[in-house]
Amino acid sequence: MRKMLVTGGTGLVGGYLKKILPDAIYVSSSDYNLLNQNDVNHMLKDIQPDVIIHLAARVGGVHHNILEPVKYFEENILMNTLIIRETYKNNVNSFLGILSSCIYPDEIDKYPINEKNLFEGAPHQDLFSYAYAKRCMAIQIEAYNSKHSTNYNYLVPCNLYGEFDKFGEIEGHFVGALIQKIYNAKKNNNKFITLFGDGSPFRQFMHAKDLAEIIKLTITKKIKKSFNVATEENYTVKKIAEIALEACDANHLQINFDASKPNGQLRKDIDINTMKSLFPDFKPIKLYEGIKQVYKNIMDAQ
Repeated sequence: MRKMLVTGGTGLVGGYLKKILPDAIYVSSSDYNLLNQNDVNHMLKDIQPDVIIHLAARVGGVHHNILEPVKYFEENILMNTLIIRETYKNNVNSFLGILSSCIYPDEIDKYPINEKNLFEGAPHQDLFSYAYAKRCMAIQIEAYNSKHSTNYNYLVPCNLYGEFDKFGEIEGHFVGALIQKIYNAKKNNNKFITLFGDGSPFRQFMHAKDLAEIIKLTITKKIKKSFNVATEENYTVKKIAEIALEACDANHLQINFDASKPNGQLRKDIDINTMKSLFPDFKPIKLYEGIKQVYKNIMDAQ
């Protein structure tokens, strides 16, 4: 059996991956500092994996990316650079990196965005530092494959949500923060929730449990292709909020928008034809059902 190492093991995706790949070794920042080359080297020497699934990243919502562009660029580019370099130096056969759909160009002629469109323009300015750091990981992986004939690859998922997410308004992702706002509004008997922007951007949101399943299938089937991972559901932010209100039994709440706050990228839906050809039987969790489940978990935890 191949020995698997998963970085970011306590994060949004790692929590679900543990349930379906229980024999893998999961590490977090409390175990090794991936911003330190000696720590990364010691991690690989200690564990001696055959497969690395690299989930670890500095992640957060649009607002926090705008506030901390240096942190999002430097931390991501440093940890990605170090772990791929040490993966090669330690003769690890298989490496799977997880990127983000925000790496794709902000302005593009055709949607949904295909994998081959990656370098046809700059990413959106609100996530510029994070997006370029993640895009650089794709470049580094392809460089190693070209120079050293490695078989490293990466997945490009759409926006994610799940029970292991951050739920704060600043550092949280949109759906997680939205669910928390709904919960707080109901708890405090408020009549409305307020969201950033004007509600017009389109977003694909996939349950992190589904990405974990795609990761497992990619590793177990030894697929070396790099490809997009997403759901076909592509809604405006306003529509997502309406779905969330219904799923959380909160249709009485009004949705207000703060147009003084950024919208982020107006559209970034990604093409999933490759994913569907590889896994034709895969059926993602519907957004309504996923939000309902995450909200129930928050309720049960209070």
